[in-house]
Amino acid sequence: MIRRAAAVLVVLLLLVALLGAVGGLGRKPPVALAAPSQTVVASLGQAGEVRCPAGQLTVQFATGPLRWRCGPKPSPSTTTTTAPAPSTTTSSTTVAPTTSTSRAPTTTTSTTVATTTTTTVARTTSTTSPPTTVTTVPVSSNGAPASLMPDSVFNQPASATVLSGSATMVADIVTESRQYNVGVNTMPIYQVPALEPLATVTVSSGCGDFLASTGSQVPIPSYANLNGSSDDPLGVYQPSTGEGWEFWQLNKTGTNTYSACWGGGLSLSTTDGVFAPNFGLAASGISYLATAITEADVASGSIDHAMAIEIDGCYSPGSPAQPAAPADRTDCDSQANSKSGEPNEGTWLRWPASLAMPGGLTPYAQMVFRAGQTYGFVVTDYAGAVMLQGEQMSDWATEGNSGTDPITKSWAGQAEYSIVASLPWSSLEAVAP
Repeated sequence: MIRRAAAVLVVLLLLVALLGAVGGLGRKPPVALAAPSQTVVASLGQAGEVRCPAGQLTVQFATGPLRWRCGPKPSPSTTTTTAPAPSTTTSSTTVAPTTSTSRAPTTTTSTTVATTTTTTVARTTSTTSPPTTVTTVPVSSNGAPASLMPDSVFNQPASATVLSGSATMVADIVTESRQYNVGVNTMPIYQVPALEPLATVTVSSGCGDFLASTGSQVPIPSYANLNGSSDDPLGVYQPSTGEGWEFWQLNKTGTNTYSACWGGGLSLSTTDGVFAPNFGLAASGISYLATAITEADVASGSIDHAMAIEIDGCYSPGSPAQPAAPADRTDCDSQANSKSGEPNEGTWLRWPASLAMPGGLTPYAQMVFRAGQTYGFVVTDYAGAVMLQGEQMSDWATEGNSGTDPITKSWAGQAEYSIVASLPWSSLEAVAP
């Protein structure tokens, strides 16, 4: 019995030893993870042991087969995020979303044991930026004012119907031009941006009230360079509002304040190119914004509208004197040398389409000739000589541009009294409007 009991005991001890060995074979060795990107996969019930570097914990981040990774220990707080500590300033060395050296506050991942990713945005102290001062700078024209007038009669090709008194009227213009040639009169014309500060305009002493047309607040640019002539004209247009203004005998009386003897305002988008009766710069009421040869016209290489021409002697029949359409007023009857047969203010002139362009013309004169065949010229005012009306060359530099302005370039070194003098003025025809 003793031997049998001993044998049983030996068998039992051998069985215990054998079971221990089998248990050791079934135990999974620890898995060391060096970086959070490493994972170990274990089936449920066989999680094994995940060993991370010092100072890090194993963190479950997905279900299914168990996936584990190493991550930093969370700091004591109500959440276990790795977001930057709250910032109390917005200087360049703090963690703030507007600083180029800061960590992006929208990429922090929660380290809580969960099945989703939590993004925590670092809290920053709100600051108010100081008010911004709007400084207006000159804006060069990117389009002629006439191009902003879709309903202007001056943007349409001239009529081919020749008036019965055409030969007499043209002969008178040619006679007048022989003393001084046909020259180019210039005036300042400015395009202004939407935020151009408003200037206050008043009526000069002894002049009529035109403010019903222009208003007393007009965006005249502070850099406007008046030409100092006896007319002291100015044209301003603002594409953002679709408005235009013209003034006669404008004087600067102070900072952002002016007075004028006459003027007019119009809507660029609806005007026919003529001011309401009795308003505007020209004595005919025809707009120079619609008819002057501008810097933008010349820069584009094409004048796509009828051109203003002023003459030394005009005649308006009737009592009271009546202008020729499209003009809506006239001062021809006030001129001492006015006589029957002279062109009326508002008279339209053009070169026949079949007329060949002369050789040797300046680039400016070539543009005038082509436009004179297509759109023609319209008599806008009485003057001391026969003159076309254009924009003054100094506007280019005043607007902040460098180099030679396009108008001066197109004159090819010639003086204003000679650049268009060689055009075939005697071949003009007075035509119906």
